[in-house]
Amino acid sequence: MVDRRIDPFRSLRNTHPVTNARFRMTQMPTVRDFIGSRGHLSARIEGLSLEDPARLLLGAALLSLAACGGEEPVFTKLFTTEHFVYYSEEGHTPPCDGTDQWLERYYRANAKFLGAALPPGERIEFYRHKSNASLPLFGCPPTSSGCAAGTTIHSVGAVHPHEIVHANASLLGDPPYLFQEGLAEIMGCQEIGDLGGPAELPEPLETLVESAAFTDWVAANGYSVYGASASFVRYLIDTFGASSFLSFYERAQRGDSREEIEAIFQASMGSSLDDAFSDWRTKPLPYGSELCLRLMDCDPSMPPLIDAEVAMGCGPSGGYGETLFRFEVPTERTLRIATEPVATEPQALSFVSFYHCADGNAIGKPERAGGFLVDADLNVHLDPAQPARAFALDVPPGEYVAWFSTPDEARIQVDVEERGSPMRNATCQVAEEPLALDDKHQTILTSRWNERSCNGPWCPGQSWDVSIGMTGGALEAQAVVVNNEANTSPGELYICSEPCPLDTSNCEIITLDTVKGSRVRSKQTFEPGTVLHLGAPAAPFAEYFNVRLRVAPE
Repeated sequence: MVDRRIDPFRSLRNTHPVTNARFRMTQMPTVRDFIGSRGHLSARIEGLSLEDPARLLLGAALLSLAACGGEEPVFTKLFTTEHFVYYSEEGHTPPCDGTDQWLERYYRANAKFLGAALPPGERIEFYRHKSNASLPLFGCPPTSSGCAAGTTIHSVGAVHPHEIVHANASLLGDPPYLFQEGLAEIMGCQEIGDLGGPAELPEPLETLVESAAFTDWVAANGYSVYGASASFVRYLIDTFGASSFLSFYERAQRGDSREEIEAIFQASMGSSLDDAFSDWRTKPLPYGSELCLRLMDCDPSMPPLIDAEVAMGCGPSGGYGETLFRFEVPTERTLRIATEPVATEPQALSFVSFYHCADGNAIGKPERAGGFLVDADLNVHLDPAQPARAFALDVPPGEYVAWFSTPDEARIQVDVEERGSPMRNATCQVAEEPLALDDKHQTILTSRWNERSCNGPWCPGQSWDVSIGMTGGALEAQAVVVNNEANTSPGELYICSEPCPLDTSNCEIITLDTVKGSRVRSKQTFEPGTVLHLGAPAAPFAEYFNVRLRVAPE
């Protein structure tokens, strides 16, 4: 455990008059460092010290509140856990039952990684606000959704993973902002997709090492620098190891000069800061989800994904309608996960995302967990012809997490099965086990992180084989389209009678709808049990490959 550094200017612990767990905040912060949240990598960004240009914005916000007769909020203590005291603004809807467990899961995962824990008997104080209008009263930037000062958090969210990271990390050290914000970004991820493509990193991070330069740049240019900070911090952890980075994090000080920071960096990392920046710039641009350290999601204490009917409950965001499960993909095997929502009236849309604990989002976005129809009155119904979905994950072996979500109550039947890979091998032999398709499940084949280089017109690798289910029929295919773009899907699909022909002119070529995402069918129909040899060109985002497939009965 690391000794905690006490800084009276970073803690509000002794400024809250408390009476019978109901109190009114009466003291304004003076010269304290508050870290606020808005959105970038994980829908959050950081705020600024009251010692930098952002204090002008804060002052304007406070004057505005005063002019409008704004009152200081009153908070009521809702619960106490081993490491948290949780307060909610009076009149606010309470968080869902189970929020206390998610707070503790985040704290424990962070503390384990950081090697720093609260002293016995001390707790993180979490104040939940009705809106961000009152946040500036406690030092948060006016546009933020939350902020942290030491182990005190103010937030509009019921659970705020990013700010919990700041509270945890304050027990370890107080380094320059670039490293604080980068670490909170990568450890505070929740659901995140990659359909915007690799993150562009034009910000001059090399010149923003000192805290004053960092905050000045944010005040003048906005918050995109937090994505660059996250990318650099993840690079440091991956390249030099977590222990070296955390040693630097503990020793460097927020107010250090560039020269002092460089000296501590060299001693901790065994490399110069300039060399690290130069090498980082040579790396491929990352996708946002690949920057995340999913410490809480992938902790061994999370329940495993098994054949079961799962219920949506209180989730890691503090709202109802989420549940998470860990699962493992074995070596040289493919995992098929089938999901079928339980029919209800009204029917709730439900979604699932799959994350590699060491990398990112396998598909790139949340996928519907069932087949749904929307009527003229915008009511949702389960499609009786194809109520289920299936996901064939051609991904590296390792630990993953399935994140289910719905805007309402829902139950989903989940079936998990190990299968042989449907991908053809390097010598273009027929797949060990063709991907079994049927009419009830639209199956999304996802190939990611396997470094399957395209071979002529065949992507990924030598491409894959499918078998037609018991109804027989045409092959139906669909691109994954978002905002009229299919960046993770190919534009064509080849259906061939033999694997990997050099000339695809004898194959049926299906042109996928990459704008609206409509389903298209083969001209041919196939008998039950027929094995088809499929291929496709690379997707626009070549690191991804997604295509939805189904048997369409005649």
